Amino acid sequence: MARKIKVAFCFHNLANLAYIQNRLKDPLIAFTESLPKADVVIAEADLLTLTEHKILRALAEYGTVQEIADALHYHPATIRRYLCRIYKKLGVKSAAQAIAKAFRLGLLR
Repeated sequence: MARKIKVAFCFHNLANLAYIQNRLKDPLIAFTESLPKADVVIAEADLLTLTEHKILRALAEYGTVQEIADALHYHPATIRRYLCRIYKKLGVKSAAQAIAKAFRLGLLR
């Protein structure tokens, strides 16, 4: 008997998620919410904006809001606001979780 492939989705737009799940109706595909247990992760191409990508990369490089703000020439409050959006889109609650999930999704290398 063939083994089912576990697929996890990371989509901001729920309509796109429903469309993909509908198109992938196959008895050998199982959907999972858990990224570590998934065989395949499918992420929406525009999950993060270009600025959010830039701030996420800076978060991985610099680590603190003040250092990111200094490096990118933004006000620290602006960085915090972007980080809140990034965390919400990625479904995480901390910088460490955001960076780990971004690596798993291929958003960071």
